[in-house]
Amino acid sequence: MTNRRICPALKQYKWVAIILLLAFFWKPVPAQEYRPSLLVPPPYGHSYGFHKAGKFYLKILLSLGAGFDDPQGIAAVKLKSTDDPSTTGDDDELTVYAANSNRHQIIYNRGLDGLAAYGSLGSGNGQFHNPLGVAATEDGFVYVADMNNNRVVCLYNEKGKLEFIRNIGESELSHPMGCAVDAAGNLYVTDTDHNRIVIYDKVGRRTRVMDGGGKLDRPSAIAVVDFADRWNFRHETVIVVSDSVNGRIRKFDQFGKIQAEITGGDIAMPGAYFAWLALDFYGSVYATDMVNHQVHKFDHDLKYVAGFGRQGKGDNEFESPRGIAIWKRYGQVFVLERESVQYYWVGVDGYIEGLYPKKLNQDFPGPTISLMLYEPGDFKIQVTDSAGNLVKNLVNEFRETLGLNNIVWDGTDDKGRLVPPGEYIINVTIEPTYSAKGYFSKKLTARIVKE
Repeated sequence: MTNRRICPALKQYKWVAIILLLAFFWKPVPAQEYRPSLLVPPPYGHSYGFHKAGKFYLKILLSLGAGFDDPQGIAAVKLKSTDDPSTTGDDDELTVYAANSNRHQIIYNRGLDGLAAYGSLGSGNGQFHNPLGVAATEDGFVYVADMNNNRVVCLYNEKGKLEFIRNIGESELSHPMGCAVDAAGNLYVTDTDHNRIVIYDKVGRRTRVMDGGGKLDRPSAIAVVDFADRWNFRHETVIVVSDSVNGRIRKFDQFGKIQAEITGGDIAMPGAYFAWLALDFYGSVYATDMVNHQVHKFDHDLKYVAGFGRQGKGDNEFESPRGIAIWKRYGQVFVLERESVQYYWVGVDGYIEGLYPKKLNQDFPGPTISLMLYEPGDFKIQVTDSAGNLVKNLVNEFRETLGLNNIVWDGTDDKGRLVPPGEYIINVTIEPTYSAKGYFSKKLTARIVKE
């Protein structure tokens, strides 16, 4: 497989240009006590610390006097037309499309050459009336759920310029809100008023309809990955949909059968509003929550993992987050807010759930270390004494999965001898498996006494 994990050489000038072009605001990351690490800002050498963009700077860069006005869906893709196959150095340079809904336009970057806006209010070809969802392919096709025109608009990126191709579903869709595209080019559209998902082939012909056994309730956001996607760790087809006024998320298989579901009430947030969805390389689901001002993460079975962010305008904070896009190869994450956009890398987070037994003695010389991971990670474990001296390299580097992982220390040192009574410290270092590996690590400690 082509290298998935690490972004190419951290060429500062390239990413600074991309961030400025996309208005990823020049706002260095200050030290703060609030440091969640489910998502992490790119390292300074990748972006000079610029990872958050404000409305004012977007206006300046657009030179259109527009800025954000109810931003909604977002898509990020590496275009084949901009790729230099002789090098991997440009593989992290993405084209990002965002629906600027109340301006009835799509905002996107033209590689490193600038930002552009496409569309205006109307019902003609290439016009929009409150566009919401956006999807894009590596081949250059862009799909926009044109909600109040009751259609999906298909565009094509020709050398950095969007061109109208066709309208899809004009005679059958009613207020479509979300759209997604799979590796084969099939288009999935949430036909909101008709409580269904309509699927079209790459030339816009309807191929089938999914209604969740008649249980879909005003579906809105949608994210899709199919078994043929090269950045799909599980090699399974997954369709996730937000419905019931964005209060529920459901997972379907390729046949439209419900595999799992979860509501805001299930995570003790009955008012949660799952506005937009994205899938990562491992099949985890990310949902923006406009009401609680955070991003929720669920595992591939829709079991709740953790939330990221809180309300505010600082780092790791959101104001009514909207669209979310993840470029699965490198774990690059883009989140739209009410008046800005943020750029992250998938990080890693977790905690030591416990040491069992809690005290050691001659009968129980070593504990089981229960380690909870919020993301698959590479970790190492060292045992030291109370003076900080190394007792044992328990795990050098090992990859574990999301969830609870148990590791046993048998109570011996590096020479196989049982350790004497005293206090010992379990030191865990976890690194991400994506691009943040080598630039970010999470350190955890726990203490245990042997009597």
